[in-house]
Amino acid sequence: MCKSGQVQQAYNLARADMEQQLPWAQREMGWALYYLIKNDTETANYQSLVSHLDELKSLDQLTISEDNMLFENVLYKVAGYVKACISPTGIDTSVKLSRIFSTLRGYAFVASKGYSFLLQSFIKCEGWREMADFIDWWNFNNLLPEDYTPYQLQNGRTVLSLAERAYIAKSKALLQLNDLGRIEEFLPQIDELIENHPEMLYPGYFYGKMLLALGASVEDALRVIMPFVRRKITEFWVWSLLSDVFVNEPEKQLACLLRAVHCHTQENFLGRVRIKLAALYIQRNQLDYAKYQIEQVTRCYLSQGWRLPYEIDCWIHQPWIQSVEANGGNPINYMAITDEILCIGTEEAVAVVTQINDRLHKVAMVYGQEKSMKQKLRIKVKVGDVLKINFISDTNGRFRLLSAHRSTLSTNLNYVKEVEGVIQKRDTQPYAFLKYGNERAFVSPNLVNANKVSNSELVKALVVYGYDSNKDRWNWICLRINKL
Repeated sequence: MCKSGQVQQAYNLARADMEQQLPWAQREMGWALYYLIKNDTETANYQSLVSHLDELKSLDQLTISEDNMLFENVLYKVAGYVKACISPTGIDTSVKLSRIFSTLRGYAFVASKGYSFLLQSFIKCEGWREMADFIDWWNFNNLLPEDYTPYQLQNGRTVLSLAERAYIAKSKALLQLNDLGRIEEFLPQIDELIENHPEMLYPGYFYGKMLLALGASVEDALRVIMPFVRRKITEFWVWSLLSDVFVNEPEKQLACLLRAVHCHTQENFLGRVRIKLAALYIQRNQLDYAKYQIEQVTRCYLSQGWRLPYEIDCWIHQPWIQSVEANGGNPINYMAITDEILCIGTEEAVAVVTQINDRLHKVAMVYGQEKSMKQKLRIKVKVGDVLKINFISDTNGRFRLLSAHRSTLSTNLNYVKEVEGVIQKRDTQPYAFLKYGNERAFVSPNLVNANKVSNSELVKALVVYGYDSNKDRWNWICLRINKL
């Protein structure tokens, strides 16, 4: 009857059978209610939907295990309604979600695609105060294997896996509640996720934020956050979020916000960042810089037809706004400060340039005992230049250089040094050797020709313990020669 469209008649028949306490009457009623719920979701009838959900819940003889198909279908419909009909920013969103949740939480559902769809639909509403309670009830143990896999939309954009989004949603909810006890309980779970799924970047950031909420040091939080930040350095919101880490270090907080607004981003995305920036300028009494940020937000919001944010509306009515000239400059060298932040927790070394490949725009460097790398640099260098470098490496041994600055040579390095010695060269050979103490360093034909060195000459040289690809071994090599 339901399949043929006679849903109300089927419901009435099931009601009559229940009154007579006939076998299977509750199951009949369950399916009739499913079709009514289906109609409620298709017509976006919220009041009828919750009424029918309550009625379904009253059927105490139905079980998740024996009536799995029924409940799976109901979950799909409820999840579809939340996804399509409840806006994350709606005025009544929290009330509606809480009402639906109050009915569903009486069930102990098991892992299924419908149950995962329910989670996916609910977590889009980030401001809901019961989000952490909902996710705890839903239980991460019910995530399916496919829930840990990102998927691609038809436009080719990759979407985070459901598991990653759910862990982020709970992190945000607990931070919003500032529930330190629950945060402490949750940390081992998200720590395990990070350990088992290193490909997930975002949980690490929120792990760091929760550490800070618990009073952990900025250093501990940054140790967790920075791998995520370094992967997303071109995203404005990363720098905005990172500015929250440095609330007690105004200079670094300001630098992060400035880097955020200088990312190549549509202006209508930058409103909240510019408001944070303006507030910080006002605290520092740099009112001219604050006015520029206020004007940028005002111009953008008015052009979009949006209502001005509360903070902006207050500032534009204050007397000082008319007495200062807007300044769009940068009062600090934000790039230098934020580049230094990016190097927190990285490996640091003194490197010496050994080769330059102009075609590939890559520089070969030795940075330790039998350690070398090839990287692109943002500064111009020549063979023999000494650099201070910061870098990271992945599990596959691939390097990523984060900064390189000219430096001076230290005397305690065992892989590069300045020495004095005697040139040893045969007339029949284009190359030479530099003899110093008990060691010999190879002098390439190019270096011999460039310096016009000859046998027995006394020279001062920069030598490095470099890799000889022709002989497949490490040995001392001259990089620079000065005649004495």
